[in-house]
Amino acid sequence: MVEGDLGRHRVVIVVGVAHDAAAAEIARLAAEYEVDVRRCDDVYAATAEVALSRERCVLVVGRLGELAKEGRRFFAIAAGSGVRCCGLLDAATGAEPDVVAAAVRAGVVVIGATAEVKDVFDAWLAVGGCPPSEPVVCLDEEYRATEAELNALLGQEIDE
Repeated sequence: MVEGDLGRHRVVIVVGVAHDAAAAEIARLAAEYEVDVRRCDDVYAATAEVALSRERCVLVVGRLGELAKEGRRFFAIAAGSGVRCCGLLDAATGAEPDVVAAAVRAGVVVIGATAEVKDVFDAWLAVGGCPPSEPVVCLDEEYRATEAELNALLGQEIDE
């Protein structure tokens, strides 16, 4: 699906233990795009893989809770390395309310189902070269609506 050398220049790092069905499905979908796919059991291994892939265009995909371990340090590491991130937020695993806000501010694309990752791959591959990782700035009212919607999905209350 990727023309020429561009697919080999790009790597998708899928974060999730071997028995994680979502991670397996994301890795399968990434392979369909004919990009290099690397599996990592946790965010620590993903950090090492990012360091080894400095000359490549990297997209890291995993459960938001896993990517946010250690005080959300991976978000800063990824942004500092120009790495794009996509975090799966589902009701089964959940995440702390402040994690979602921090992820969005760090430029992480937050999705609610593995099926949505195809749109993320399409957008990532549509950009010539490597798309920059940029923090997202939202207007407070717009952000509050999004935060309220996410918290409602997770069954959590929002702080006003």
